[in-house]
Amino acid sequence: MRRYLYRCPVCRTTSGVRFSPAESTAEGEHHRLQLHAGHYPDGEHVGEIDRQGRWYTDMGPLTALHTRLADTYADLRDPKGIGGCLWAAAFAWVTLAASGLTVLWTTAAA
Repeated sequence: MRRYLYRCPVCRTTSGVRFSPAESTAEGEHHRLQLHAGHYPDGEHVGEIDRQGRWYTDMGPLTALHTRLADTYADLRDPKGIGGCLWAAAFAWVTLAASGLTVLWTTAAA
C-alpha cells in the first residue's frame, strides 16, 4: 500500500499519512483554505513516502528500489502499517543481490 504526505513549507507542517494521492491533495486544499485563504504556498509538496516517513524523491535510485521492495514485502503482512521491518529489508537486500548476480552470470555466459 502506498503512503502519501502533504507538506506546507510556509507553516512548516506535514499532514498525517494518507493512502492515496487524492486524500493528500484534499488535505492540502483543506489546509490552504483554512490557513492561507486559498493561496498556494511556494514550495508546497505532495508526494509518496516509505513506511518510515522518508520521501522517495529524496532517495537515490538504488536506495529507492530497495526501500520500495522492503515496503512491498512488509505490506504483505500489514498493508497499512508504519515503521521498518527488519525481515522485509533483509529479504529486499537478498532479492537485489540475487538479481544482480543473475545479471552478472547471464552476461558472463554470453
